[in-house]
Amino acid sequence: MGTTLTITSTDPELEIVDIRVLGEFGVESEEIDVTTLDSPDGYRETIGSLKDAGEITFEGFVKTAGNMAYLFALAESQAVETYEVEFPDGATAEFDGWIKSFKDTGAAVDGVRGFTGTVRITGAVDFTDAPAPSV
Repeated sequence: MGTTLTITSTDPELEIVDIRVLGEFGVESEEIDVTTLDSPDGYRETIGSLKDAGEITFEGFVKTAGNMAYLFALAESQAVETYEVEFPDGATAEFDGWIKSFKDTGAAVDGVRGFTGTVRITGAVDFTDAPAPSV
């Protein structure tokens, strides 16, 4: 509770509201096989290569219709924007990305209309730890 996803490069900033689930994100590295014929004990040897921050998924309920149109427009434009995830303890993650996917999940009898989306992260994620508690 209390985690937010905000597009900070828009004027005004746009918090993607009514999110129910915010997916994982982080860093994953590709690897290069550097095994040679004389690698010790018959084990493969690898080194790290390019890093990829991946993507972050989100899903929620439609309570604020104005966000829907704006997010569909961002998905259509594929514009790179700056995003910030803020956690309840004050920690943040900031990154550039573009909306790779945004979908209205439809409606059903006695159902709640929802949405899903994916932000493809481009470049590195800037993580900031929560402020240290004062003593």
